[in-house]
Amino acid sequence: MDKSLPSFSTRSKVLMIEDDVSYARLIEILLNESSLLSCEVVKRHTLNAGLEAMEAEEFSAVLLDLTLPDSTGFETLETMLHRFSDHNIIVLTGRVDKELGIKAVKAGAQDFMVKGEFDGDQLAKALRYSIERKNVLSRLEDAQRRAQIGHWECDPAGRYFYASKETYRLFDLDPAEVHFTCEDLQAPDSPFAPLMEIEQETKPNGAAKKDITIQTNSGQKRCLSLQCQAEKIGEDQYVYSGIIQDITERMQSEELKKAHDLAQQTAKIREQVLASVSHEMRTPMNAIVGMTNLLLSSSLSEEQLNFVNSIKQSSDVLLGIINDILQISALQNELIVFKNKQFSLLELTEQLKAVMRPKLGEKELIFQINLDPDIPDQIHGDQIRLSQILFNLIGNAIKFTDQGFIELNVRKALETDDHFLLQFDLKDTGIGIPDDKIESIFETFTRISSKDRITEGTGLGLSIAKKLIEQQGGRIWAKSEEGKGSVFSFELKFFKTDQAAQPLNPQETPQPYIDPDMPFTIMVVEDHQINQMVIQKTLEKQWPNVNIIMANHGDEAIEILNKNQEVDIILMDLLMPVRDGFETAAYIRNEMDGEVALVPILAMTAHAHISEDGKYHQYGMNDYILKPFKPNELFTKITYHLAKPQPK
Repeated sequence: MDKSLPSFSTRSKVLMIEDDVSYARLIEILLNESSLLSCEVVKRHTLNAGLEAMEAEEFSAVLLDLTLPDSTGFETLETMLHRFSDHNIIVLTGRVDKELGIKAVKAGAQDFMVKGEFDGDQLAKALRYSIERKNVLSRLEDAQRRAQIGHWECDPAGRYFYASKETYRLFDLDPAEVHFTCEDLQAPDSPFAPLMEIEQETKPNGAAKKDITIQTNSGQKRCLSLQCQAEKIGEDQYVYSGIIQDITERMQSEELKKAHDLAQQTAKIREQVLASVSHEMRTPMNAIVGMTNLLLSSSLSEEQLNFVNSIKQSSDVLLGIINDILQISALQNELIVFKNKQFSLLELTEQLKAVMRPKLGEKELIFQINLDPDIPDQIHGDQIRLSQILFNLIGNAIKFTDQGFIELNVRKALETDDHFLLQFDLKDTGIGIPDDKIESIFETFTRISSKDRITEGTGLGLSIAKKLIEQQGGRIWAKSEEGKGSVFSFELKFFKTDQAAQPLNPQETPQPYIDPDMPFTIMVVEDHQINQMVIQKTLEKQWPNVNIIMANHGDEAIEILNKNQEVDIILMDLLMPVRDGFETAAYIRNEMDGEVALVPILAMTAHAHISEDGKYHQYGMNDYILKPFKPNELFTKITYHLAKPQPK
């Protein structure tokens, strides 16, 4: 036995298509006498009979004579390859047909043999090698299919081209139905045109690589990576071989990462723009609102008082619009941080009553809140956001209700061991909502209006409430009957507390207090001159003996503090030239000595979402005041940080 051949013990089945019966019998005898291959020979005498046999059963190899009664010449091989392109075919030719045999191999045959020029062992060896090669290619094709990698080989002179099955599949072609030759590749509309293009880009003894995107027959985009290498096989002769891989998933992952990075960058820019817009809009509003409050506390004639009240009302509307726009922008960019803290639901609803009482009184509306007695007073959730949701919904109900009542009912919708789902139902006797508008009322900038009513505002209140609810995992819906009223309902999850907190007795609770006549010093670090004046006049009206030191920026404040340590509290604007409020506060805390390093610092900012990021705490500031500030809120926070117990 030829020891160069690998072990091969499996009995093979060989189909021989030969019209000469005696020659077919001779081939069978030669193969049976050879010890190099154990095989069974099945004989057919026409091409059609051979094709029928191949349809009926599997053969390890096919010996094909090109001259048959029903087909002659190269057309015989083409017919078979068209039907069985992946079969192992060895062509038998006469002495004068060697060129035809070479052409057959180029077209896809495994080998060719010239009749009368081989013995049994030579034929067996040719069959055995072709079978082994076919088995190896089959395993390779299976691996390529799993890895989505194909390969191809090409003679640039156009004499030979081979592409694996996976190469066909990667171009969305069925290898059982399509078989390309060198001539096919030259067609301008050939699907394999990219293979020819990279071949032309590959220099002799060199390599090339490129990624392409194709559109499959099903209309999908597919990303392919092509690599080609030119190998010298003779004098000025090269063969080009390459691999092709589907990198669609990798490219999609890279595109997703790019999109994610872009989204993060965009969100960061939006956050910066939002902070800048908030500052630029609220800073002048602070001056307008502050000056209006100062005017209202001065001696005015009745006509002047009406003028100033008109300014205040318009300012409040404008400030509400600004707040709504900033709020919806923050929600859309998911900048809101929800906090889970213990609070009293009863106290929250009582506070809502107090806040809403003036607006309800203007229309003489009845407002009633009914809490299910099964709901514990102390619960865990975001108190501020719940207040905001209810404030927006109740405000909307007041806006569209001219007479009658508004009623808020709260009940348990679901309860588990650690939490419960509360359902809030807000009912009004207002104008109602048309059926064709009910689906759109929660969209941004949507306002319900009629020919008899013009409503102020941005149409953002319901949208803000919806986003606040949904970003906490809840849901909101509405029912309405035009002309009779509406019911807005929402569900939110709240967690149970370990034990009910005991409410403090207001009479026993020490209240922050500052003697109005007590002298103390406040440093105001603010670059806006009108705001400086508003803050100073507001503080002096509350505390006549207060000493106010003004600084235009952080460096100026530090210079003053180095000379004068007698400062009791600092009001610090955050966005200033030279040195901003963050850097100034950090310097005071970390670089200065003595009591001044411990002085309370309150951030005064027009950044609407300062409470969300807690950045002021990170730089050592104790609290914040949001511009435009409310005088009572400013007084309360200053008092709290300078507090001593109020005498009984």
